[in-house]
Amino acid sequence: MLAAIAAATLVTAFRELDQMCTRDHGRLWGVSLCGPVMFVDPQTREVVANQPAPASTLPKSIGIANTSVDWGGTRWTMVMLPLPENEYERRVLLAHESFHRIQPQLGLPIGHEGGNAHLDTLEGRYWLQLEWRALVAALRGDHEALKDALAFRAHRQAMFAKAAEEERALEFREGLAEYTGTAFAEPSVQKRIPHLIEALRDAEKKPSFVRSFAYASGPAWGAILEMQDPRWTQHVEPALSRLEPAGEPVLHPERYGGSELLASEKVREEKKQATLREFRARFIDGPVLVLPLRKFSFEMNPNDATPFESFGTIFPTLTLRDEWGTIVVKRGGALISSDWTRLTVPFPLTDDYVLTLKDR
Repeated sequence: MLAAIAAATLVTAFRELDQMCTRDHGRLWGVSLCGPVMFVDPQTREVVANQPAPASTLPKSIGIANTSVDWGGTRWTMVMLPLPENEYERRVLLAHESFHRIQPQLGLPIGHEGGNAHLDTLEGRYWLQLEWRALVAALRGDHEALKDALAFRAHRQAMFAKAAEEERALEFREGLAEYTGTAFAEPSVQKRIPHLIEALRDAEKKPSFVRSFAYASGPAWGAILEMQDPRWTQHVEPALSRLEPAGEPVLHPERYGGSELLASEKVREEKKQATLREFRARFIDGPVLVLPLRKFSFEMNPNDATPFESFGTIFPTLTLRDEWGTIVVKRGGALISSDWTRLTVPFPLTDDYVLTLKDR
């Protein structure tokens, strides 16, 4: 893949990130996002970096993902190739992952994300989508819609134990990063709004919200806060505390197609229950192989992750590395326990699973 990508394309991407950092001049977070960046070919593990790297290929001990990683005593921004062709999407990605590199020094939590399994229930999905729909109207200037969005958010989080805590964890981890990406890609809030509305619309089409919701909610709420206080990122905790309704939430789902949405979610819930029965047969009741998780890294599609009751999360495909070796799940799925200590797959393994154990 790397050979097929023109060097000029990668140089342009490095230049775009530098230009965004120069334009921002540390305004958003008080420090520059720019630093060591590497683009990695996921097939060959070849690396192209903006400064000398420890090697021309990434060692197999480091998982390939859009993330930040320590390599050779340096903290890097890692971005997988190919890059998005759309300029706005490419700039969002570059700034998002660069934010992850500096997130620890900002003192912003990036710990365990929490399960957010409530966002795969009928009620959780229903009230989240109503929040998104109200946010669309709020971004267009409807002040009553902003009150509705806050009310839907508060009502949902009050329905489920730990919902506010778990949502907040992912909003800090990915929501702030995606907000940063959108703000760097388009500094003008008014020009950014169409992109945010498109993201909120697209978010409803995702098969699961449990790990994807913050990519839509974070930039939208961040823009709302920015319109109220352009310097809100200098005092994140007090700013986020404003995302609470004044008094008891008053709910108006009918303003946002609530009846039709509820009907469609009931149909989805019926299909989901059938899927959960299949999961139980494959990962709980049938013969399984359980692998311990100690020091692991993995690559997966967060949009495909499906919560599985109290057992954990099902990932349809993934590549995971740990002290014992590597497992590649091509299809058929794997269950990672809710405490992130075990990976379970059906046994005996079929061709859909490739397990490579290290020599002892």
